[in-house]
Amino acid sequence: MRVVFGMIVVCALLIAGFTFYPVWTRLSDMKQDLARQTARLEELKKATAERELQVHLLQTDKEYLEMIARDRLDLMKDGETIFRLSSAKPRS
Repeated sequence: MRVVFGMIVVCALLIAGFTFYPVWTRLSDMKQDLARQTARLEELKKATAERELQVHLLQTDKEYLEMIARDRLDLMKDGETIFRLSSAKPRS
């Protein structure tokens, strides 16, 4: 009688294991995916905050706007000469 009861318990545990193992691995995968997506969300929030600050500065700070225009558009004032120094490594 004990052997039969033991085999029933073992069979029940095997059935439970085979039933819940795929669910458990899927849950683990989903937790890892959630962690990756949360990290990506934080990166995007940081980038958004930086962009919002840049937009705010472009709209309100004339000196910042002038600096960006000079740097990106190569604009200059009358009589001004711009020298650009290359930081590229010389070829071997």
